[in-house]
Amino acid sequence: MGVNRLLALLAVLCCIAAACGTSTHTADPAASGAPAATPTAPATTLAAPAASTTAAEPTVPAAIEPVADRLPADPDAPAAEWVAGVNAAGWDFHRHLQGNAVSSPTSIGIAFSLSRAGASPDTAAVLDDVFGFPEQGSHSAANAVDLVLARASAEPNTIEVANRLFPDDGFSPRPAFLETAAAHYGATIQPVDTADSDAAAAVVNEWISGRTRGLIPMIVNPATVQGQELILVNTVYLKADWDTPFLADFTRDGEFITDTGQRVTVPFMRDAEAVTRRYVRLDGADAVELPYVGRELAMWLIVPHEPDGLAAVEDSLDAASLAELAQSTRRGTVDLTMPKWEQTLPPADLFAWLCPQGFCPGARFDGIAPGIFITSALHSAKVIVDEKGTEAAATTAMAFNESAPPPPDLTIVADRPFLWAIVHHETQAILFLGRLTNPTL
Repeated sequence: MGVNRLLALLAVLCCIAAACGTSTHTADPAASGAPAATPTAPATTLAAPAASTTAAEPTVPAAIEPVADRLPADPDAPAAEWVAGVNAAGWDFHRHLQGNAVSSPTSIGIAFSLSRAGASPDTAAVLDDVFGFPEQGSHSAANAVDLVLARASAEPNTIEVANRLFPDDGFSPRPAFLETAAAHYGATIQPVDTADSDAAAAVVNEWISGRTRGLIPMIVNPATVQGQELILVNTVYLKADWDTPFLADFTRDGEFITDTGQRVTVPFMRDAEAVTRRYVRLDGADAVELPYVGRELAMWLIVPHEPDGLAAVEDSLDAASLAELAQSTRRGTVDLTMPKWEQTLPPADLFAWLCPQGFCPGARFDGIAPGIFITSALHSAKVIVDEKGTEAAATTAMAFNESAPPPPDLTIVADRPFLWAIVHHETQAILFLGRLTNPTL
């Protein structure tokens, strides 16, 4: 097909689910249930046959194995630098969103890090500026972070990262790009016929829905994929149980003051009694840590003192201070009340955020193939928070005492707009980031 056909790049995020016995970071199974490839699977080329797909039966065909084996994590990779840059970019994107907001800095970062393997020099320079990718070892750093996250996927929690390339069945990316995608990102290849845009979009969306356990049923439409040479997709899936779950019997309706001053009634979860937690007293807000089972992951809830104080609190924070909250904590009893909530970010055009920074449609990716340029970049995410824990995805889961308990060291009632972030302790990667201004939307 002609070299002026287009590349569509999509960033997709993660969910939360039950832990699985094998990592998806080598080769992910197709949504149809095909088994994952092992690291020693023989390499194949893009020309290997793929199962046919028709518009009437959009069953995801088996993916071709990666063209190279997944590399082990390099202990000398600049992983901390990679995480810091991606976290900062994710915080910048979060501040670009209005009202209720949910996104996955990690998903967006991995997708663009993978795409950078095929970027032309000018495009790579812009991506490095936006995402803070290390000058040397960026792909090794992404690989190291990904594999550390995979190790944190242990029962009952799951963290799964998956990458897949959907090239048009008449298009052949450069071997060097495919080798980097496989060796550092575990990316599999699944050719589609983008001329049959309905069937191609169905295949991509079915894979995304499978990787995110149905939390994100679609991100592309036929118009997005029509005639494109390559669709690049990342997903992150997270499902985690609270280390100290809330008891449903204590959930009661209460008033939440929205960002517009409206009072809405929503279900609030509450500790049965004050629980020993880590917390931080910030200027104008209180932050409390809600660890998940295993304590490798935690949600930080940042609740302003004043109902209209969230904007000032966000202005006082940055990605580094969010990721490092655990470094300046106190430990004491906290009486916590917080709403149950769900948030969804419908497919969002990342160019609205990226173009003012110099990365616009038309940016060249000659490292993928001659003449290739990007036409679209999308991100979608969803989070569900309840008494048991948290499930999230993006496409870029009792003691009694006879005497009265002592008064808590801190009481937090999240009945006003607040900020939240889910952070992986070891890497300090911000897996999910959000703002809740109205739980009823």
